[in-house]
Amino acid sequence: MLAMTPTVGCAAAGPPASDGQLTKVGPELRALYEAYREGRATGTTPRLNPNLPVVGDRVVVDAVAADRIEDLQADLVALGMREAVSAGRIVSGQLPIENIPALAALPSLQFARAAISATQGGAGRGVR
Repeated sequence: MLAMTPTVGCAAAGPPASDGQLTKVGPELRALYEAYREGRATGTTPRLNPNLPVVGDRVVVDAVAADRIEDLQADLVALGMREAVSAGRIVSGQLPIENIPALAALPSLQFARAAISATQGGAGRGVR
């Protein structure tokens, strides 16, 4: 669950982000940012999609580099990403939810989405 703790020196909420500003992030990140922004504005805890990888006030994202992976990773760390790791053209890590609009504006970013883990196995594959 997302904790709504006040941050010293920060505005209560940023302006609403238009879909045009957030075209490089997945719809789940756009919805998460809007819920977070509304929660900050009203002082309430937003209802979040339980399938999203939220850790406190951060979301785990997979970001695809537009060009050089090193540039994207440096930009993401500058936005406050923790535990940034890269593989191929993808950088994954925990990004502050409030920085989703800044993420979408990065020239080094091609696309970003919430990191969703896949599980192996399925129905009927249990041990007998």
